[in-house]
Amino acid sequence: MPQEITVQNARQWLPARKADSNKGSYGAVLAAAGSTAYRGAAALCTEGALRSGAGLVYLASVEPVLQLALTRTPECCVCPCRTARNGGIHAQDAAALREWFRTKNNTVLLAGPGLGESAAPVCKALLHRSSPWCAAVLDADALNALAAGKLKRLPLPQNTVLTPHPGEAARLLGSSVRQVQADRPAAARALAETYGCVAVLKGSGTLIAQPDGTLWRCTNGNAGLAKGGSGDVLAGMTAGLLAAGLPQGRTAAQMAALAVWLHGEAADRCAGQRSMTAMLPQDLFEELGYLLTELEG
Repeated sequence: MPQEITVQNARQWLPARKADSNKGSYGAVLAAAGSTAYRGAAALCTEGALRSGAGLVYLASVEPVLQLALTRTPECCVCPCRTARNGGIHAQDAAALREWFRTKNNTVLLAGPGLGESAAPVCKALLHRSSPWCAAVLDADALNALAAGKLKRLPLPQNTVLTPHPGEAARLLGSSVRQVQADRPAAARALAETYGCVAVLKGSGTLIAQPDGTLWRCTNGNAGLAKGGSGDVLAGMTAGLLAAGLPQGRTAAQMAALAVWLHGEAADRCAGQRSMTAMLPQDLFEELGYLLTELEG
């Protein structure tokens, strides 16, 4: 049976903010996200990483995406990339970034949100055998590239987290949404075992599975999250918590489960204030701040 994530777990797993620390104490995130057609996804995942504790967050994307992200969060560092014909990141620039980050420590790769058709070549460039990432979060279009077999023989970094919704999970497993939803625990475990990483199967009662079969279940969250952008926020939060938590001895599964719980709890508070119908993914950040204040206290 899955273990339920509790508020006690959240308090225990939340990375500590020590008085004598600095931005280098909490790792970094490189978000490869966005394209000319999907700009908001990059802004949301970048803010999610920043507001979840990462010391530094870099956004690699095309210029229109960077402009939007900087308007929302001027705290992020930008890595301007040339625009490919499909409107996404040029793969050669992604490869150059991989080499540049080789000189840096404790960097988590977040790839997928809003990448569109550029996802496969960009992920191939970033997930090279000599990649420098201490962890990775693969979401959205990166998952579709993985499911389509376009990332074959590319080793996933240690501490990789996959964050599929049921449709993406079905593609990753070569099954159907109906089969995934009929036995969600089995599907989550199959994802973790097949890909050798932590799998977050999103949906009502989100499940977090480890390759060894350990399974966590989140019981909070609501239908107000059934809007485009909610997953981008969660992906960013997961990456930010990995960056801050891994140096403190937290595990990838703990940080993924914590991100899911915080995301769901913030959503429940949002729904109480704004209604499930009117709430937006960006509204989660205000509630997240109040929630973290309580947990840190």
